[in-house]
Amino acid sequence: MMLEKIDYVYAVYLEKSFSKAAKKLFISQPALSKIIRKAEQDIGVSIFDRSTIPITVTPEGEKYIEAIQAIYQIEKNVKRYFKDLEELKTGSLSLGGSSYFCSFVFPDMISRFNKAYPGIQCDLTEGNVEEMKKGLIHGKLDLVLETGLNEDKNIKNIPYRTERIILAVPKNYKINRQLEKYRLSQTAIIDQSFLSLAKPAVPLFLFKDTPFVKMKPGNDMFSRSTQICKDAGFNMKVKLYVDQVMTSLNIASTGMGALFIRSDIVKYLPRADNLFFYKIDHPLAVRKVNWAVKRGTYISKAAQTFMKMANYSI
Repeated sequence: MMLEKIDYVYAVYLEKSFSKAAKKLFISQPALSKIIRKAEQDIGVSIFDRSTIPITVTPEGEKYIEAIQAIYQIEKNVKRYFKDLEELKTGSLSLGGSSYFCSFVFPDMISRFNKAYPGIQCDLTEGNVEEMKKGLIHGKLDLVLETGLNEDKNIKNIPYRTERIILAVPKNYKINRQLEKYRLSQTAIIDQSFLSLAKPAVPLFLFKDTPFVKMKPGNDMFSRSTQICKDAGFNMKVKLYVDQVMTSLNIASTGMGALFIRSDIVKYLPRADNLFFYKIDHPLAVRKVNWAVKRGTYISKAAQTFMKMANYSI
Protein backbone atom coordinates (compact mmCIF):
# COMPACT_ATOMS: atom_id res chain seq x y z
CA MET A 1 0.00 0.00 0.00
CA MET A 2 1.09 3.55 -0.74
CA LEU A 3 0.54 4.70 2.84
CA GLU A 4 3.15 2.27 4.13
CA LYS A 5 5.88 3.88 2.05
CA ILE A 6 5.09 7.59 1.92
CA ASP A 7 7.27 8.56 4.90
CA TYR A 8 10.27 6.94 3.24
CA VAL A 9 9.60 8.50 -0.16
CA TYR A 10 9.06 11.93 1.37
CA ALA A 11 12.24 11.72 3.41
CA VAL A 12 14.26 11.09 0.23
CA TYR A 13 12.43 13.99 -1.44
CA LEU A 14 13.29 16.37 1.41
CA GLU A 15 16.89 15.26 1.87
CA LYS A 16 17.60 14.78 -1.87
CA SER A 17 19.80 11.89 -0.86
CA PHE A 18 19.23 8.21 -0.02
CA SER A 19 22.05 8.16 2.52
CA LYS A 20 20.87 11.29 4.36
CA ALA A 21 17.26 10.09 4.35
CA ALA A 22 18.28 6.65 5.65
CA LYS A 23 20.21 8.27 8.49
CA LYS A 24 17.22 10.44 9.37
CA LEU A 25 14.90 7.41 9.33
CA PHE A 26 17.34 5.24 11.33
CA ILE A 27 17.45 2.48 8.72
CA SER A 28 20.17 1.25 6.38
CA GLN A 29 20.55 2.75 2.92
CA PRO A 30 20.03 -0.63 1.16
CA ALA A 31 16.79 -1.12 3.11
CA LEU A 32 15.57 2.35 2.15
CA SER A 33 16.48 1.80 -1.52
CA LYS A 34 14.48 -1.44 -1.49
CA ILE A 35 11.40 0.33 -0.10
CA ILE A 36 11.62 3.10 -2.71
CA ARG A 37 12.01 0.57 -5.54
CA LYS A 38 8.91 -1.26 -4.25
CA ALA A 39 6.97 2.02 -4.20
CA GLU A 40 8.02 2.68 -7.81
CA GLN A 41 7.04 -0.85 -8.83
CA ASP A 42 3.61 -0.36 -7.25
CA ILE A 43 2.84 2.64 -9.47
CA GLY A 44 4.83 1.51 -12.51
CA VAL A 45 7.03 4.60 -12.89
CA SER A 46 10.20 6.06 -11.35
CA ILE A 47 9.68 8.58 -8.57
CA PHE A 48 13.29 9.74 -8.43
CA ASP A 49 15.90 10.51 -11.07
CA ARG A 50 19.01 8.88 -9.63
CA SER A 51 21.28 10.19 -12.40
CA THR A 52 21.30 13.71 -10.94
CA ILE A 53 23.27 15.06 -8.01
CA PRO A 54 21.49 15.79 -5.78
CA ILE A 55 18.64 13.36 -6.52
CA THR A 56 15.65 15.02 -8.17
CA VAL A 57 12.01 14.07 -8.64
CA THR A 58 10.70 12.88 -12.02
CA PRO A 59 7.59 14.52 -13.52
CA GLU A 60 5.61 11.44 -12.43
CA GLY A 61 7.28 11.61 -9.04
CA GLU A 62 6.07 15.19 -8.58
CA LYS A 63 2.48 13.93 -8.70
CA TYR A 64 3.37 11.28 -6.13
CA ILE A 65 4.90 13.93 -3.83
CA GLU A 66 1.83 16.14 -4.24
CA ALA A 67 -0.34 13.21 -3.17
CA ILE A 68 1.86 12.63 -0.10
CA GLN A 69 1.61 16.30 0.87
CA ALA A 70 -2.19 16.14 0.50
CA ILE A 71 -2.31 13.07 2.76
CA TYR A 72 -0.11 14.78 5.36
CA GLN A 73 -2.35 17.85 5.24
CA ILE A 74 -5.49 15.78 5.82
CA GLU A 75 -3.83 14.07 8.78
CA LYS A 76 -2.73 17.43 10.17
CA ASN A 77 -6.22 18.92 9.74
CA VAL A 78 -7.80 16.04 11.65
CA LYS A 79 -5.27 16.30 14.47
CA ARG A 80 -5.79 20.05 14.72
CA TYR A 81 -9.55 19.68 14.85
CA PHE A 82 -9.45 17.31 17.81
CA LYS A 83 -6.70 19.30 19.48
CA ASP A 84 -8.98 22.33 19.33
CA LEU A 85 -11.55 20.44 21.36
CA GLU A 86 -9.22 20.87 24.31
CA GLU A 87 -10.20 24.57 24.36
CA LEU A 88 -6.71 25.89 23.69
CA LYS A 89 -5.29 24.39 26.88
CA THR A 90 -2.39 22.88 24.94
CA GLY A 91 -0.99 23.12 21.44
CA SER A 92 1.33 25.14 19.25
CA LEU A 93 1.17 27.99 16.77
CA SER A 94 3.89 28.70 14.21
CA LEU A 95 3.99 32.33 13.08
CA GLY A 96 6.07 34.03 10.40
CA GLY A 97 6.76 37.42 8.86
CA SER A 98 9.34 39.89 7.63
CA SER A 99 11.87 41.54 9.93
CA TYR A 100 9.53 44.50 10.50
CA PHE A 101 6.60 42.40 11.69
CA CYS A 102 8.80 40.07 13.74
CA SER A 103 10.62 42.96 15.41
CA PHE A 104 7.78 45.40 16.07
CA VAL A 105 4.33 43.89 15.51
CA PHE A 106 4.41 40.26 16.64
CA PRO A 107 6.03 40.75 20.09
CA ASP A 108 3.00 42.57 21.55
CA MET A 109 0.54 40.20 19.83
CA ILE A 110 2.32 37.11 21.16
CA SER A 111 2.63 38.58 24.65
CA ARG A 112 -1.12 39.24 24.90
CA PHE A 113 -1.96 35.85 23.40
CA ASN A 114 0.35 34.00 25.80
CA LYS A 115 -1.21 35.74 28.80
CA ALA A 116 -4.65 34.57 27.69
CA TYR A 117 -3.56 31.08 26.57
CA PRO A 118 -0.34 30.13 28.37
CA GLY A 119 -0.64 26.50 27.27
CA ILE A 120 -0.17 27.35 23.59
CA GLN A 121 3.48 27.36 22.47
CA CYS A 122 4.13 30.14 19.94
CA ASP A 123 7.08 29.94 17.55
CA LEU A 124 8.17 32.90 15.42
CA THR A 125 10.14 32.68 12.17
CA GLU A 126 11.60 35.69 10.35
CA GLY A 127 12.24 35.60 6.61
CA ASN A 128 11.54 37.01 3.17
CA VAL A 129 8.37 36.46 1.18
CA GLU A 130 9.61 33.33 -0.60
CA GLU A 131 10.73 31.76 2.67
CA MET A 132 7.36 32.51 4.24
CA LYS A 133 5.54 31.00 1.27
CA LYS A 134 7.58 27.80 1.42
CA GLY A 135 7.00 27.59 5.15
CA LEU A 136 3.23 27.68 4.64
CA ILE A 137 3.25 25.21 1.75
CA HIS A 138 5.39 22.67 3.60
CA GLY A 139 3.37 23.03 6.80
CA LYS A 140 6.17 24.55 8.87
CA LEU A 141 4.18 27.77 9.40
CA ASP A 142 0.52 28.12 10.38
CA LEU A 143 0.11 31.84 9.96
CA VAL A 144 2.12 34.56 8.20
CA LEU A 145 1.65 38.34 8.44
CA GLU A 146 2.84 40.03 5.26
CA THR A 147 2.23 42.68 2.59
CA GLY A 148 3.86 41.09 -0.46
CA LEU A 149 2.58 37.50 -0.24
CA ASN A 150 0.04 37.29 -3.05
CA GLU A 151 -2.77 34.77 -3.30
CA ASP A 152 -2.33 31.80 -5.64
CA LYS A 153 -3.27 28.12 -5.79
CA ASN A 154 -1.31 27.49 -2.58
CA ILE A 155 -1.82 30.67 -0.55
CA LYS A 156 -4.97 32.32 0.79
CA ASN A 157 -4.99 35.83 2.27
CA ILE A 158 -7.17 37.02 5.14
CA PRO A 159 -7.35 40.86 5.40
CA TYR A 160 -5.84 42.38 8.54
CA ARG A 161 -5.46 46.10 7.91
CA THR A 162 -4.10 48.71 5.51
CA GLU A 163 -1.00 50.83 5.92
CA ARG A 164 0.31 54.02 4.32
CA ILE A 165 3.65 54.59 2.66
CA ILE A 166 5.37 57.94 3.16
CA LEU A 167 8.63 59.56 2.08
CA ALA A 168 11.52 60.09 4.52
CA VAL A 169 14.18 62.63 3.55
CA PRO A 170 17.40 63.49 5.42
CA LYS A 171 17.06 66.88 7.08
CA ASN A 172 20.33 68.17 5.66
CA TYR A 173 19.04 68.02 2.07
CA LYS A 174 18.51 71.50 0.58
CA ILE A 175 15.23 70.47 -1.06
CA ASN A 176 13.56 70.47 2.37
CA ARG A 177 13.82 74.27 2.56
CA GLN A 178 11.02 74.73 0.02
CA LEU A 179 8.80 71.99 1.43
CA GLU A 180 8.03 73.21 4.95
CA LYS A 181 4.25 73.27 4.41
CA TYR A 182 4.31 69.57 3.41
CA ARG A 183 6.26 68.26 6.38
CA LEU A 184 4.63 65.75 8.70
CA SER A 185 5.32 65.73 12.40
CA GLN A 186 6.15 62.43 14.06
CA THR A 187 3.06 62.85 16.23
CA ALA A 188 0.78 63.33 13.21
CA ILE A 189 2.17 60.16 11.65
CA ILE A 190 1.79 58.07 14.79
CA ASP A 191 -1.81 59.14 15.47
CA GLN A 192 -2.63 58.96 11.72
CA SER A 193 -3.94 62.55 11.65
CA PHE A 194 -1.69 63.19 8.62
CA LEU A 195 -4.24 61.29 6.54
CA SER A 196 -6.52 64.31 6.77
CA LEU A 197 -7.22 65.93 3.42
CA ALA A 198 -6.15 69.23 4.93
CA LYS A 199 -2.54 68.08 4.86
CA PRO A 200 -1.25 68.28 1.26
CA ALA A 201 0.87 65.58 -0.34
CA VAL A 202 4.36 66.55 -1.43
CA PRO A 203 4.97 67.05 -5.20
CA LEU A 204 7.19 64.04 -5.82
CA PHE A 205 8.67 65.37 -9.07
CA LEU A 206 10.71 67.78 -6.96
CA PHE A 207 12.81 64.77 -5.89
CA LYS A 208 13.86 63.84 -9.43
CA ASP A 209 17.49 64.70 -8.67
CA THR A 210 17.49 63.41 -5.09
CA PRO A 211 19.51 60.27 -4.26
CA PHE A 212 17.51 57.37 -2.84
CA VAL A 213 18.13 54.38 -0.61
CA LYS A 214 15.99 51.60 -2.08
CA MET A 215 14.89 48.11 -1.09
CA LYS A 216 16.28 45.36 -3.33
CA PRO A 217 14.29 43.70 -6.16
CA GLY A 218 11.93 41.05 -4.85
CA ASN A 219 10.75 43.33 -2.05
CA ASP A 220 7.25 44.78 -2.44
CA MET A 221 8.56 48.27 -1.65
CA PHE A 222 10.99 48.04 -4.58
CA SER A 223 8.24 47.74 -7.18
CA ARG A 224 5.94 50.21 -5.45
CA SER A 225 8.53 52.97 -5.10
CA THR A 226 9.67 52.45 -8.70
CA GLN A 227 6.16 52.88 -10.06
CA ILE A 228 5.28 55.79 -7.78
CA CYS A 229 8.31 57.75 -9.03
CA LYS A 230 7.68 56.81 -12.68
CA ASP A 231 4.14 58.10 -12.40
CA ALA A 232 5.59 61.30 -10.94
CA GLY A 233 7.68 61.67 -14.10
CA PHE A 234 11.15 60.44 -13.15
CA ASN A 235 13.31 57.40 -12.47
CA MET A 236 14.82 57.09 -9.03
CA LYS A 237 18.52 57.87 -8.68
CA VAL A 238 19.46 55.00 -6.40
CA LYS A 239 22.59 55.44 -4.34
CA LEU A 240 22.30 52.16 -2.42
CA TYR A 241 20.17 49.01 -2.43
CA VAL A 242 19.41 47.21 0.84
CA ASP A 243 17.34 44.19 1.86
CA GLN A 244 16.39 45.07 5.46
CA VAL A 245 13.97 47.80 6.52
CA MET A 246 15.84 48.93 9.62
CA THR A 247 19.12 48.95 7.71
CA SER A 248 17.62 51.25 5.09
CA LEU A 249 16.28 53.58 7.78
CA ASN A 250 19.59 53.79 9.59
CA ILE A 251 21.38 54.53 6.33
CA ALA A 252 18.86 57.19 5.33
CA SER A 253 19.23 58.77 8.76
CA THR A 254 22.93 59.32 8.10
CA GLY A 255 22.03 61.43 5.05
CA MET A 256 22.80 58.95 2.28
CA GLY A 257 19.41 59.16 0.56
CA ALA A 258 15.65 59.60 0.70
CA LEU A 259 13.55 56.54 1.40
CA PHE A 260 10.00 55.23 0.98
CA ILE A 261 8.81 53.69 4.25
CA ARG A 262 5.63 52.43 5.92
CA SER A 263 4.26 55.14 8.20
CA ASP A 264 3.74 52.69 11.09
CA ILE A 265 7.47 52.27 11.56
CA VAL A 266 8.03 55.92 12.48
CA LYS A 267 7.09 55.35 16.12
CA TYR A 268 9.92 52.83 16.39
CA LEU A 269 12.64 55.01 14.86
CA PRO A 270 15.57 55.68 17.18
CA ARG A 271 16.86 58.49 14.95
CA ALA A 272 13.72 60.13 13.57
CA ASP A 273 15.18 63.52 14.45
CA ASN A 274 17.47 63.22 11.40
CA LEU A 275 14.60 62.90 8.91
CA PHE A 276 11.72 64.92 7.51
CA PHE A 277 8.57 63.04 6.47
CA TYR A 278 6.16 63.74 3.63
CA LYS A 279 2.73 62.47 2.62
CA ILE A 280 2.39 60.76 -0.78
CA ASP A 281 -0.68 60.97 -3.00
CA HIS A 282 -0.70 57.77 -5.05
CA PRO A 283 -2.83 54.59 -5.05
CA LEU A 284 0.29 52.49 -4.40
CA ALA A 285 0.93 54.46 -1.21
CA VAL A 286 -1.91 52.47 0.36
CA ARG A 287 -0.91 48.87 1.02
CA LYS A 288 -2.84 45.88 2.36
CA VAL A 289 -1.46 43.86 5.25
CA ASN A 290 -2.79 40.29 5.21
CA TRP A 291 -2.67 37.13 7.21
CA ALA A 292 -1.60 34.33 4.89
CA VAL A 293 -2.46 30.65 5.32
CA LYS A 294 -2.05 27.56 3.19
CA ARG A 295 -5.05 27.23 0.90
CA GLY A 296 -7.22 24.25 1.76
CA THR A 297 -5.74 23.82 5.22
CA TYR A 298 -7.79 23.74 8.40
CA ILE A 299 -7.17 26.99 10.27
CA SER A 300 -6.73 25.92 13.87
CA LYS A 301 -8.68 27.46 16.71
CA ALA A 302 -5.40 28.85 18.05
CA ALA A 303 -4.70 30.63 14.74
CA GLN A 304 -8.26 31.95 14.53
CA THR A 305 -8.11 33.24 18.09
CA PHE A 306 -4.69 34.83 17.50
CA MET A 307 -6.04 36.76 14.49
CA LYS A 308 -9.10 37.93 16.42
CA MET A 309 -6.97 39.16 19.31
CA ALA A 310 -4.68 40.99 16.86
CA ASN A 311 -7.67 42.89 15.50
CA TYR A 312 -8.30 44.39 18.94
CA SER A 313 -5.04 46.31 18.75
CA ILE A 314 -5.67 47.97 15.39
